[in-house]
Amino acid sequence: MGVMTEFKPYIVSWNLTKRCNLSCPHCYIDSVARLETPQSELSTDEARLVIDELSYINDRLMLVLSGGEPLLRRDIYEIIEYASQGGFIPVLGTNGVLLTRENVRILKDAGLRGIGVSIDSMDPQEHDIFRGLKGAWELSVSGLRYAKEAGIETQIDVTLTDRNWQEIERFIEFGVRLGVKAINFFFLVCTGRAMKTDISTDNYELCLQHLTRKVFSEKRLMVRARCAPHIYRVLYEEGYSLPPGTRGCLAGRSYMRIDPEGNVTPCPYMSVIVGNIRESSLSELWEGSPIFKTMREGRYKGRCGLCEYTEICGGCRARAMIEKEDIMEEDSLCKYIPSGREKVFIEQKVPSDLQWDEEAKERIKNVPSFMQGMIVRLIEAKAKEKGVSKITSEFIDELKRLGYPHGYKKNHL
Repeated sequence: MGVMTEFKPYIVSWNLTKRCNLSCPHCYIDSVARLETPQSELSTDEARLVIDELSYINDRLMLVLSGGEPLLRRDIYEIIEYASQGGFIPVLGTNGVLLTRENVRILKDAGLRGIGVSIDSMDPQEHDIFRGLKGAWELSVSGLRYAKEAGIETQIDVTLTDRNWQEIERFIEFGVRLGVKAINFFFLVCTGRAMKTDISTDNYELCLQHLTRKVFSEKRLMVRARCAPHIYRVLYEEGYSLPPGTRGCLAGRSYMRIDPEGNVTPCPYMSVIVGNIRESSLSELWEGSPIFKTMREGRYKGRCGLCEYTEICGGCRARAMIEKEDIMEEDSLCKYIPSGREKVFIEQKVPSDLQWDEEAKERIKNVPSFMQGMIVRLIEAKAKEKGVSKITSEFIDELKRLGYPHGYKKNHL
């Protein structure tokens, strides 16, 4: 059983290595082709210890394994298998170039639940130039197809910039054709090799408006905005129902990052180090860090401190840290001017299109708040498919026996 605390990590991003076979200009970790001191990265035994310690904090979390390029670690299959056996949901973030039918099958057998592949443009040549490798686009797309064939859930990860933001519709249609479960639109944070935010505030706002329309209207796959906490302000303004506990920036509250050397930071884009797992236990860092405590108190400055949407947005703390050297400063990418109205809080209720009995509603409340909306939508989609008009606790049990919603069999449901 995990440590009882008001805040728990439900998603942990783990950069397993700085090594990468590509050299992208927007790499937040500033990856390298070869390590000068390979022993600086966590060993296989240390990786197992990380997983054991995470189990003590929360044994029901999603573990996002990335890099660099995580497939360059020879022990990647062993790490995935150990995490899967521990009850975690291991997923892989990769450039996709190294994915083959053979290693995708091995990943599947090890217990991998999902693969996210980065695609930067719908123009293969433009993508290849950006990635620095001819043929990278075709290799990445083939990797997505291999994963789909193997029965691993797939998603496309897109970093939106001033150069490609008008391709949003094309990315979505491409994702539909490939049969991916989700398409994630990321917004650049100026860290690592990405030395500046590569999207204007005007184009950012246009993207938020566009994605807002797609988040709930697109039924063929899930459309999600990442590192864009302000979309929840736009969703609220447009009248969309938000689940209780909705929050844009989860860093330090239900999310953290572990880097290749074992440093713990609030998120992958934040260089401020909470501590190192070679010197302190993860539970000590998660529960006792003054940095995490400051982030959880939510005493923001500037426009973020005055904004009525503080509780559902929170701004990007990484951008504030990089640009203002203060983790609680305002987020410069947001152009919204606070109105001075009272703070917006989301009513504690199950967001639903169907009827739910009281026992089923209570079970949903046990799901982490920021995941409730997604779980409800998945359950209701299956109910509609089966012609069920009322969600009962028995129906949830039936879905769990079938392993649905996929990846949440060991959740609090």
